[in-house]
Amino acid sequence: MGTSKGYKLPAGGNWKPLKKQANSFVSGSSDASPSASQLLRSYVHANGGASSFAKGGGPSGSGGAGGRAPARSTGKRFAKFLSDFSTGGLAFALSEVGLQDLIGKPAGDISAALLDALAGPASTLDQHAARQALNDVIDESLVGADTYEDVEAALARVIAEADLFRILAKFFGAYLYRRFCRDFYESWVAKVGAGEAALKLQAIKDCIESAVKSKLAGREIKGVEWGKAEGTRLSEEVLRDVLDIFGVIS
Repeated sequence: MGTSKGYKLPAGGNWKPLKKQANSFVSGSSDASPSASQLLRSYVHANGGASSFAKGGGPSGSGGAGGRAPARSTGKRFAKFLSDFSTGGLAFALSEVGLQDLIGKPAGDISAALLDALAGPASTLDQHAARQALNDVIDESLVGADTYEDVEAALARVIAEADLFRILAKFFGAYLYRRFCRDFYESWVAKVGAGEAALKLQAIKDCIESAVKSKLAGREIKGVEWGKAEGTRLSEEVLRDVLDIFGVIS
């Protein structure tokens, strides 16, 4: 959950007031302490706004605006996998990502291989955040699954209960949370201890999940060719929709 060794937050621009807000939020030092939503708004703004953040930019990103945008790429691959599953079942979807050897294997083997295939390595801080977010969503989707048949049934339930747009938005919400944890977890632990830091981070997570669920209700994605440029564009649009929830300028 913490930051990588030697990682430091940017010092200039909107980061100085953001850090002050974050310290006030975690310590509850005054009646004027920001809400979780207000803090998230300032956080996205400090990263350059929704548009820059969605493109992989921002001062705490891995490559700046126009960079590789690992969250967008991971989201696109995840969406394509789920779309392939809806079209042809688990065996077809696994084969499409080169995991045909996993057909019939236990859930643990499938989830680990999917994480590598869809998120790739964690060579940069942003890639690590995207990988953690996907792991969160896969783990939640496959909770209680042990066998290959369990995985197929679990994914079928997930898709039946939630449109692909909402699943993708959930992933991007998890990515926003993981980015936030990376930037503030260690300093919050140093300031208030691990227990209180965990409670405050849970409040951030709950805020993101509640906002994504309520603000993006009713949206749908159908008939998308995820393996092409259309998939890249839509993946970025959904990420920006998630970031725009918090009312930041882009």
